[in-house]
Amino acid sequence: ATLSTAAAAFQIPNTFRHRTRTVTHQSAASNDSAATFSDTPSPILEGGSTKAIRLRKQMQEVWNDSGNTLPIILSGPKGSGKSELAEEIVYQLPSWQTQTVHRLTLDDGINFLDTILGTTSHPGLLDDLSIQANTTLVLKGFQSQHVDSKGSLDRRGELIDVLDTLVSKGQFYSTYENYTKAFLPRIVGCTQRPPQYFTERCGKDFKATFIKVPSFEQRKSDIKAIAAAKIKLLESNFGLSNVQLSKEGRQRLLDHRWEVDGDAELDSELYNGLELLASEKKWNPFVTDSLEPRHLLVNAYNEKIRKRLLYDVPFLRNIIMSPWVFGKTLTYIVTPVFILVNLILILGPQTREENAALTIFWAGWWPGIMLVFPFLGRIWCAVCPFMAVGNLFQEFATNMGVQLKKWPSWAKEGGPAFAFGLFYAILMWEELWDLPQSGALSACLLLLITAGAVVNSVMYEKRLWCRYLCPIGAMNKMFATLSMTEVRTWKSNCEGCTTAECINGGSPTVPYDNYALKGCTMDLKNNQLRDMGDCVMCMSCVANCQRESPEFNLRPLGQDYGLPWLLPKSIQKSENMALSQVETNFWLFCIVCILQGSVLLHYLPKILTDFGMDPTIATVGPALNASFATHALLAFAILGFPGGLSFIADKTAIPLESSVKVLQRQLTRKPAENAAIKTLYESMLRQNVDLSAAIKEWDQDGDGTVSDWEVKEAFKLLAIPEYEYDMLLNLLGDEEGRTVSSVFDDIQELYFDVQEAQQGSRGLAATFKNQLSENDFETKLTFVEIFNRLDKDKSGFLSREEFTSMSKGGYFKKSLSEEELNDLFDQADVLGAGRLNLFEFMSILRKNVKIGIQEIGYGYLPLAWGSLTAYWLGLGMQELGLTLARVPSTFNVWISQGLRDSIPQYVFDTSTIHVVQASVMLVSYIASVALTQKLCDDNRIGPVRFATHATTQSIGAAITLYLMLSPEA
Repeated sequence: ATLSTAAAAFQIPNTFRHRTRTVTHQSAASNDSAATFSDTPSPILEGGSTKAIRLRKQMQEVWNDSGNTLPIILSGPKGSGKSELAEEIVYQLPSWQTQTVHRLTLDDGINFLDTILGTTSHPGLLDDLSIQANTTLVLKGFQSQHVDSKGSLDRRGELIDVLDTLVSKGQFYSTYENYTKAFLPRIVGCTQRPPQYFTERCGKDFKATFIKVPSFEQRKSDIKAIAAAKIKLLESNFGLSNVQLSKEGRQRLLDHRWEVDGDAELDSELYNGLELLASEKKWNPFVTDSLEPRHLLVNAYNEKIRKRLLYDVPFLRNIIMSPWVFGKTLTYIVTPVFILVNLILILGPQTREENAALTIFWAGWWPGIMLVFPFLGRIWCAVCPFMAVGNLFQEFATNMGVQLKKWPSWAKEGGPAFAFGLFYAILMWEELWDLPQSGALSACLLLLITAGAVVNSVMYEKRLWCRYLCPIGAMNKMFATLSMTEVRTWKSNCEGCTTAECINGGSPTVPYDNYALKGCTMDLKNNQLRDMGDCVMCMSCVANCQRESPEFNLRPLGQDYGLPWLLPKSIQKSENMALSQVETNFWLFCIVCILQGSVLLHYLPKILTDFGMDPTIATVGPALNASFATHALLAFAILGFPGGLSFIADKTAIPLESSVKVLQRQLTRKPAENAAIKTLYESMLRQNVDLSAAIKEWDQDGDGTVSDWEVKEAFKLLAIPEYEYDMLLNLLGDEEGRTVSSVFDDIQELYFDVQEAQQGSRGLAATFKNQLSENDFETKLTFVEIFNRLDKDKSGFLSREEFTSMSKGGYFKKSLSEEELNDLFDQADVLGAGRLNLFEFMSILRKNVKIGIQEIGYGYLPLAWGSLTAYWLGLGMQELGLTLARVPSTFNVWISQGLRDSIPQYVFDTSTIHVVQASVMLVSYIASVALTQKLCDDNRIGPVRFATHATTQSIGAAITLYLMLSPEA
């Protein structure tokens, strides 16, 4: 009767049954059931890693000690295969210990506590089993610390206490018989707890056999062997035999992150993969018995959004392995062509109307490179003529015995600012000296950038200039983050690699390719890339890696910013949403701004006309006169206009958002809510407990999140009136993803709003002024994180010395003096204890999340790309089709008028050009607003700041489109 009542608490969870032996099990279906195991060891024991060898050794030691009856505890993270190993242990234990095997899943057990422990009126399961020395009890530990109620938490605690005594002392208290009884069955337990937990809880005299089970993430090199063993166990279910795991399929499994429930996930993926293979063979019997990437992880979002081109299009790898990609191309094609183009620019006619090379440079290269960015990212840098020449000089220098230096430390920090300054100067030069209409000056521009590449190449190893200093490279870096392609290596694939040939080069796979032999030209660790901004797709890592780990993938547009960023948040699946991974930089954002300004600068005559000024100012060349000075000032201002507008908008939006939020709460919140918030915060403050105790009060089940029932329990401990519970819960918002740190931050912010509201009714102007002037505490960290950093002695309180050390943390807009910090400490120490608890610490600091404009400003990227693409595409549609007709005049060759007229010329009409430009601008504007919204969501930036930037983008897009579509343009 006891067993039938407890049916739901007992499971036989094995997907894989091992060994030929009939064992009697207590199960949910009946009191006794037989399961026949196949004669195969557990797949979890497969593999050649040191962790796999250690695991097999520990298991063998258990089996060799046949007279031991101590508990066996398998300790490891969720999904490491502990349950499967428990079955292996049960099989190998002496038969006198396993005549009957019971399995108890603790997650279900808390719902059947009386059935397991018994009551005063009937015995429990433990009573029934206690005298059965020929029995083994398998305890499957809690899969999660989360519980749904206080009652469940209490029941879990009671069950844990009983099991601790059961495991540590071999006895339990029988409620039915009212005394402590011995428990004779052998115990095999599966737990996520480390061995230290048991020794601390049960005492140093606690004796048990511990087996540490590593996670799948810790033994990635064993995945192939584990998967192969599991395939052998499963394939017959689908009428298959001798199914192999292909090299590419193995790579797919290695790439995946097996972080949560890895064993069950691998079982599921292999099952689904074999099912797909069996289905394929029904309509195509010639399909090989091999699991390919298309069969595996097809439901994993991160896998579905990528197309692995090196596997799906195999000949691409052969192309990449060719020395013409890109070494010989740079030496024998790019460099000679670059020299020829410069000679034509310098020696040939000086206007685009007569010089084909000048036409190709301005009307062909610019629109071409802009169109490449969304598809192949920064690949232009892989065939860049500036570094082609730089490489030749670098090889010459090394052959002459020059020792190249390591990259200087200033390059990473100062490089983007240098690139911005140089780009600003080049754009000014382009406008004031009219470079698009001067072949010689255009050549000088090319040679200037080449000179920078050459100087850095003969001084430093690899391509320092390209990565940090080149202005064109900086622009390319920004737009490459939107690319639909990527070169990536997953970290797990590199485990055990000691040569790092992808970075250092020298691989035997590329013996005749001097370019690839140098390794990554940008000195990148491909498996640590956050975005595609620095990768130039030179494919050196692909060519060098003997494991073939680096991949060339097709992916959704802008995946580096998290997906799906083009869709409204309300219709997205939360499990598919990811934060932006792009590493932002203030100076690179400034480059985006001046690039958009450069488009406006091309319409300077139209702008001057619209403002009633003389449009001829825009054509004034270099001279020491007022007209040229005016031209220069206007050019400087227009280049900086988009950036200045966005900066003003952002600086206005930050205090405005704070003010609007405060006023909104002051106007909408009821007095009862304000009183409840104040009571709550002051109760927390006066409770005066250390940090760990405060966290435990709010996260009672220890799962890292705060459920509504835990909030109510915390309210009860703080003596908050019960009628205020729902009101306060509503103010704290939805419980999904709610952590203790975020709850404390939210309560602190609510408390500050109440404090400001009680200072009296203030107008928007006064609030706005206050928000601008006050010295806020600026950080992205939560108060708990800051408190932990300051609490050096880990006492859970802050001493005066620890508090004043904040002056070195850079948390404030303006650094505070020691006297000011001491005054703040005295103000916070309301309990007069000479130390601060967390809530005293929080009570005197209004915290603003410090989010720089660059964190949002990268949302302007699509608009900047669209503006540049629309302008240069329009110029290309007007002039690039005239290139052939301009060849004779380029080389000063006379041809007859009839022959000249026969040369094909392609010029699009104005209306077509305007349609294309308007379409590009519209798409880029929508993408820009969507990306800005995504970045604001990622950084928890409110609607006011987002709306301000979206409005700024709207103004920029409208002005640009107006100028492009004007008849005079």
